[in-house]
Amino acid sequence: MYEVNSSKYNILCVDDNENNLFTLKALLKTIKNVQSIEVPSAKDALDVLLKKKINLILLDIQMPDMNGFELAKILKSNKKTKDIPIIFITAVFKNDEFVKEGFEIGAVDYLTKPIDDNALLNKLSLYIKIFEQKDMAIQNQKRFYDIAQSIGDGIYTLDKEYKTTFINETALSILGFSERELLGKVIHNYIHYKDINNNTVSAQDCKVHKVIHSAKERRYEEDVFIKKDGSFVHVSLHVTPLFEGKEVVGSVTVFHDKSKEHKIISLESEKLKNQEQIIYSMVDMIERRDSYTAGHTRRVAHYCELIATNMNYAKDDIEKLKKAAWLHDLGKISTPDTVLLKPGKLSELEYTLIQEHLTSGYEMLSKVDQYKEIAEIMREHHEKFDGSGYPRGLSGNEILPLSRIMIVADAFDAMTTNRVYKSKKSVKEALQELQDLSSKHFHSEVVYAAMEALKDVVIDDAISQEPLTKMEQARFSYFYVDSLTHLFKVKYIHLILKNRVTAKNFYTYKIQLHNFSTYNKEFSWEAGNKILECFATELQEMIPGAILFRIEGDDFLAISEEKLELKIEDIKSSTCTNLTTIDVTCEKDYIENSAEAIDGYLNI
Repeated sequence: MYEVNSSKYNILCVDDNENNLFTLKALLKTIKNVQSIEVPSAKDALDVLLKKKINLILLDIQMPDMNGFELAKILKSNKKTKDIPIIFITAVFKNDEFVKEGFEIGAVDYLTKPIDDNALLNKLSLYIKIFEQKDMAIQNQKRFYDIAQSIGDGIYTLDKEYKTTFINETALSILGFSERELLGKVIHNYIHYKDINNNTVSAQDCKVHKVIHSAKERRYEEDVFIKKDGSFVHVSLHVTPLFEGKEVVGSVTVFHDKSKEHKIISLESEKLKNQEQIIYSMVDMIERRDSYTAGHTRRVAHYCELIATNMNYAKDDIEKLKKAAWLHDLGKISTPDTVLLKPGKLSELEYTLIQEHLTSGYEMLSKVDQYKEIAEIMREHHEKFDGSGYPRGLSGNEILPLSRIMIVADAFDAMTTNRVYKSKKSVKEALQELQDLSSKHFHSEVVYAAMEALKDVVIDDAISQEPLTKMEQARFSYFYVDSLTHLFKVKYIHLILKNRVTAKNFYTYKIQLHNFSTYNKEFSWEAGNKILECFATELQEMIPGAILFRIEGDDFLAISEEKLELKIEDIKSSTCTNLTTIDVTCEKDYIENSAEAIDGYLNI
């Protein structure tokens, strides 16, 4: 049947094909902190979901009795399972209607069969990272709320051995002890050991200790503490367990001296610090996803500050705007890489998914009271003066004043940095475009200020959306790199050459393997794939300075700004192709570095 194990993240694989389940199980074993659960039917999947917490579902569509779409609809309609991400894995996703239906039901992504191992592992690794970052943010937010909701006069914390790890000055003043007398001691023996009737209270019956035992917070409106002089002080208290992961590691007690009715001013500063921690944890989530987005948010915040300063906004408004700019693309954490990183034109459905990042980011921030205004500002950074923007189609003065500044700053950065789909403009060209679109896309008073505030901005020529880290390279490889040979796909030759070749002309070497179909028929497609993979590796070793592409099934292209000493005899001597049934040819040329010349050369 199916196996259930305890692991940090559980992935449920649902497929009526036993071989597919075996393949998925083997792949998921390679990912740290992941346990796979394999079931052959929708009914078995529902049984597992009743018993086990599932973090992500890999779901086949075409199954007997109940198909994947029907199961997904059930899960999305159930409060317990509606938030579990679903990735459809099926051959029928080649049909656009199936893609549309899957996303409408609530899928977060899809893969087609046969499964590309690297693509699946890359996607799952990204989702696991998102889960980890989400867990971290939830923990930070929980601590913040615990403190924010427990403001009182005195505060002290205990470790799991009930010893005092922190006690504030107000608590010491109320109780009459010095810090040295209580820090590192079991505080029960000093302030909880008797009740109001002078009856002894054991450590086991201590109200504070019970919170650590039960891992549940407790409130007491009427209680007493014992002061150093032996007298009682009437208090109300709120005790909250402290966690590291799922383990209780201590408690925090906030108590209010009911005889004095004093509030702790020092906790207000603690509250502010926790607010900042939430902001920085959210920014960290953005920056960890990819370095370009991190740089983009910082630059937009800087441009917002320059424009707002020129427009004489108050310091508080400028800080508010900068925070909104740091977080303005937060919602993209829920956008699938297949859409977010796509180098070509987006479909109507994909464009709709991109637009959802505003709503996602807004919903995350607006749930925290002190960030509601920031959420409103960032939600409008894709609106336009003429009402043609999104998500709400606001126009003119319907758009918040601070949002108008972010709209211009965001557009300016998009214009002046290299993207995978277009080259950057100069500062002068970008400012001219802002001016051309004034009173169309942008508010004229903001454009007027930007013309002065941004004219001396220096743009780093190295800024690009090219992947920098190993994780980014793996994510981009889903589009650019051929999964068999690990060479570039010729489909994206223009984008790749744009960022890698600066010369006006370059040398091309078209390498073709002939009679390959005969080899495949005689020895199998699998054997042929091994030769192609081996041959691609040898080409990389033979001409390490060249940019290599796989053109078609058994054709390759090498491009270099320098003339290569590439001899046909060397190519033919390859240990991979030195077979009687395969012949190798190499056509050399020198062409202009232009889209038209490249397309003509490749007969596109």
